[in-house]
Amino acid sequence: MILRYFGHSLFTMTLNSGLIILTDPYGSFCKYPERSLDADIVTISHHHFDHDALETVRGEPLVLDQEGFYQPADAIAITGIPTFHDTQQGLRRGRNIVFAIAAEGLKIVHLGDLGHLPDDTQRAAIGIADILLIPVGGTYTLDAKKAYECVELLKPKIAVPMHYQTRFSKDMGIATEAEFRRLMGVCGEPLMELEISRETVGDYPKLQVMDIQE
Repeated sequence: MILRYFGHSLFTMTLNSGLIILTDPYGSFCKYPERSLDADIVTISHHHFDHDALETVRGEPLVLDQEGFYQPADAIAITGIPTFHDTQQGLRRGRNIVFAIAAEGLKIVHLGDLGHLPDDTQRAAIGIADILLIPVGGTYTLDAKKAYECVELLKPKIAVPMHYQTRFSKDMGIATEAEFRRLMGVCGEPLMELEISRETVGDYPKLQVMDIQE
């Protein structure tokens, strides 16, 4: 599997079969490059404009935007777990779906715009992630401190930060990933892509920052 990061909450996972899973596409947003990406499966954590721009996705992908269990292809299982976009049961910003994606012997968990620490039921549904894609920028999601606490709760093998201020989103009013990196300690050198398998997942540090594709 090859993981690539396009900024904000947008990742692609390219499987060995060539199938592409894409998360939370954005359209014309901040100063990020305009995207036009291929995908076979798209997960949408919530329907805010910076997470559900399906018009930027080429082809006719299967779109998953509801909680529940899905088996969209052979040897792929995706579970949508209901959570909230804030600490007030969704009263401020609505609901959020965490997607746990199992493929090629790996579990990738995309937390979307999670705004609170998962409760016991949610933690059990999420399980142990090989790679946890976690928002760290605060304001609209977990901030660095809460993201660190979330990592301590969920205990993934690798945490990859997302939804933080980058050179493309300096006016967005969220923090950079710097404080999260400080709290986490050891961090791998930023990677343009993360090529990973069940056999190699243990070769990476607990925190892996991804360079943004341009």
